[in-house]
Formats: sequence, C-alpha cells, structure tokens
Amino acid sequence: MDQGSWTASRYVPAQERAWHLSLLVAGELRAWAAHAVEDGQVVALQWAHGVSALDAATLPAHPVSVSFVTLPEWSTLVPEGALEPGSEPHHLSLVHGGLPTGALRDEPVPDIGATCIYVHDDEHERQVLDRYPNARPVPLCSLMLRGALARSMGGPVMLLHRSHDRLDVAMAQAGRLLLSNTYPARSSQDLLYFALLAADGCGLSPASVRVLHGGTHLAAHEVSLLHRYFALAEEAGPMQQGSPSDATINDASRWLALTEQFACVS
Repeated sequence: MDQGSWTASRYVPAQERAWHLSLLVAGELRAWAAHAVEDGQVVALQWAHGVSALDAATLPAHPVSVSFVTLPEWSTLVPEGALEPGSEPHHLSLVHGGLPTGALRDEPVPDIGATCIYVHDDEHERQVLDRYPNARPVPLCSLMLRGALARSMGGPVMLLHRSHDRLDVAMAQAGRLLLSNTYPARSSQDLLYFALLAADGCGLSPASVRVLHGGTHLAAHEVSLLHRYFALAEEAGPMQQGSPSDATINDASRWLALTEQFACVS
C-alpha cells in the first residue's frame, strides 16, 4: 500500500490554535498536511490509499482552519466583467462540453481580475465535509495560478501538476499570468506534448522557461522526459514561508496541491 508520513519535531497534534489543516482527495489517494499558523510552514504530512488517512490519530485535534482540494476538478476562469449572475453553468459547460454533477462554486481571483468557477466530485467532497463541515474548498486552478504568479519575478515560469490522466498548467512572467489550462494526459508523451504546446502558445522556447513540476501521479520517467526537453526543469518545492523546518519533506513536489493551500487561504 502506498502510504507514508512525515512530522517535524515542533508538531503537537493536540496543541490548540496552532495549526491549519490542508486536505487532498484524489481518486483513492487521501492526504493531509498541517501548517503552523504563525509562519505557514508544513509541520506534518501523511498520505495513504483509502479513507483511513483522514482518520489518523496524528491529525490536528483542534485546527484553526481547514481547506481542501479534491480531484478531478472541472473549472474555468472568467473575467470579472464577463460574469453575469446565473451564467456560471454556461461558462463551465462551454469549456467542458457539459456540466458535471456536483456543487457549483466560484472563487474570486483578484490577482488577475477574474473568477474561478469550478465543480468537484460530490462523493469526494462529502468525505471531507462530513468530518469538517466548515472546511473551505480550494480550486486547484486558483492554487496553480497563484503559485505561478508568486514564482515568476525571476523570469517565465511554467508550473505543472500531474494527476491521474490530467495535466494542470499555469504559466506566468513578471507577475502576469500567461496561461492557465488543463489537458488530458494519459501517457508521458501526452504530458510532454502539452507542456511544449503551452510554452509555444505563450511564445516561449523550452530553453527559456523555468518548468516546476509536481503532482500526485508524476512518474520518474516523465520527470526524465521533461528534463530532456526543458533545460530549466526542476521540482516544484514549497514556497518558502517563515523559518526553515527542522527536516525535509521527502518527495515534496508530489504534494503541491497540499503545501500550496495555506498561501491561498491565509
């Protein structure tokens, strides 16, 4: 069974008013991370297949706040001026060719003057909300574009998140969003093709864009393929916040959808 955990020495699950809890439900994979509220650092992380990961005794007993990402996600970005009340289903169906079942939500993204409209899988959401009724949903689309924008001041950046059969891409340069999209990626060739297509669509060569890759289903051979074509490819490590932790999270880029949540909700 694919499972594991990591804990920093400062983490005490029973400590009150100290931790933010981030959750991820992606197919059969369940994972959670605890962040120190004072500085945003990840202090604990655990994952497993099946719902047992969300019942672990090491979860924060009294989290200050809770957020979650569920995958797959159906989402789109709509400029503020183009979004009329009640038109959300129309915009989503234009992008995805239909309206998936589930709660339709929207989240303002003031960084780019747009609104993210999204739907998560009903069953996956219930697994979270039955445990934490006040948990805040976070769209992966919003999380990705904010992550790309925050990392883009040194040059063009492509942030990749590989999940099951999908590739989410956000590209930014100098604090300006260039692209936010989701592509079907059933093979490593699909992943490479759409990464190259995204760079070309933004007028950038593979040699000039910094590619930061991660995600729950990114395989080693896919990493090697990206590094062969993108000279500046590297793992998408957590954005540094607060003081350094006393240990390093193994395979941190796999948990991009967890480690970035605190920055979206804080």
